[in-house]
Amino acid sequence: MRWPLLCTALLAGLLFSGSTPSRGGAGTASGAQAQAQTLRGAESAALLDLYAAESALARARVGLQQLESRSAELEGAEQSARHEAEVVRRSLAASQIRIARLLRDLYIGGGPDALAIVFGATSLDEATDGIEWLERATALNESLARQAAARAERLDRVQKDLATRRARLDGARAEARAAERRLAIAVAAKQASLATIRQQRSVTEKRLEALQAQAEQAQERSAELTAAAAAAAGDSATASPPGVSTATDIAAPTPSGPRTLVVDAVAYHLPGSTASGLPVGIGVIAVDASVIPLGTRVFVPGYGHAVAADVGSAVRGNIIDLWMPTTKDALAWGRRTVTITIYG
Repeated sequence: MRWPLLCTALLAGLLFSGSTPSRGGAGTASGAQAQAQTLRGAESAALLDLYAAESALARARVGLQQLESRSAELEGAEQSARHEAEVVRRSLAASQIRIARLLRDLYIGGGPDALAIVFGATSLDEATDGIEWLERATALNESLARQAAARAERLDRVQKDLATRRARLDGARAEARAAERRLAIAVAAKQASLATIRQQRSVTEKRLEALQAQAEQAQERSAELTAAAAAAAGDSATASPPGVSTATDIAAPTPSGPRTLVVDAVAYHLPGSTASGLPVGIGVIAVDASVIPLGTRVFVPGYGHAVAADVGSAVRGNIIDLWMPTTKDALAWGRRTVTITIYG
């Protein structure tokens, strides 16, 4: 009699190979273990996903910071260009005013007497010298004006180039800010998802611990039931007339390895718990513990893998009861004679 097989089978998920899971039942511990394993895998995947998202967010923030630095540098260049343009504009305006004034004095101011008055000349020679100086001053101011105009033209090109760079940079900053916001939202969502998975895993693992404790209790109860069944079978063998076989004669277990046994399989659907204390469910079968020890793994053709986890007053000898999820399923199965495989 292999008592640890009950707990092992329930927790290793052996009940559900080829069968449909149901709520509760002997497969609950197996389902909880599978769910815990799934959640561990989901947690690992979510953690990697969060790591990648946070890395992308960090890169986006570094890129945005670089764009902000470039924007600050460009702002300095734009201010410098505006200041220089204002200086050139004022210089050009002053040159134009001086040129206009000199030309007016030269060509409109009148004869030598007027020129003498303008320049304080006391003779024609002095006036002529003054006119020559006026012409040179006019030429110099025209040259300065041309230089100022060239500088203004150059600064205009610089400002247009700066405006183009500003537009591109502002667009890049807007895109970078939007990307940073999207990534921040994604990271927050992934953090929440990871927290949910971890919470679910914690709940599942606590549930699994409770189920394991329940399985251990069921194992102890099964040992008691099997011992009682063996004692009853011994008493029956003692009381039986010579030549009449007993249940233990019918299905004496082999030392090791799978064996087969012909049994009558009866289907039923009832809620509640088994004699071992486990809840009923798909994969739970009731047996005569003196024929098939409780905790034994079996395979029933047409039903699937199961564990002997219950007994019943009507289950005697080579008879097993199969739990079905609905009354309709139980009626559809009815009572069949099948050859089961017992794994021990």
